[in-house]
Amino acid sequence: MKYLKYLYLLTFVFIMSCEDKQNKNGIDKQAKKQITQTDKTNATKTNKTTYIKNNMKRLATLTPLTDKDYASWRPQKILGLPATNINTNSPDNVSMFDITYYANKQKVKLSIVDGAGKRGSQLTGPAHNIAYQNLNEEIPGGYFKTITQNGITAKEHYKKQDEEYRLSFLYHNRLYVTILTNNLGRKKTWQAIDAFNFKALLTKAGN
Repeated sequence: MKYLKYLYLLTFVFIMSCEDKQNKNGIDKQAKKQITQTDKTNATKTNKTTYIKNNMKRLATLTPLTDKDYASWRPQKILGLPATNINTNSPDNVSMFDITYYANKQKVKLSIVDGAGKRGSQLTGPAHNIAYQNLNEEIPGGYFKTITQNGITAKEHYKKQDEEYRLSFLYHNRLYVTILTNNLGRKKTWQAIDAFNFKALLTKAGN
């Protein structure tokens, strides 16, 4: 009888020991998983910070686009709409450009801030964050979303009123671009990016 009690006791201790080991392993795995996720998050933040600092330093050494560069590059028409308003009078120490195309209640407005130069790199600093955002927010009469399309990651803002789309993005780690359209729809708004040919504009910079 004493032998059986002793055997039961050993069996109970063995079972509890196994359960403790399993629980400990489970806790260890969960802890390791959480540590790994934290490491990845911290690495992403570090990479983001390093990228922004390095790119802003690089941009500060570049020569900004000139008003003549914009004038020789700007398209006469975009998506069949003629240019109606052009502004190439950049403020001191920064290169900026605005142009509007309009006809039959349809509009495309383009705004560019060149990140080149000390002042330009500062002004375009916030634009670097767009690629790291993950927006998906419904708002009354529209939304904010982070969209990646045709190799470009942009903040897309839609307002049902006037069928308005606004795309904001940092092109080629330099140009802070905003495109706003009315009554053209989403597909044509994204088509406008190709139609403007920003690559050709950067070619004029020569740096």
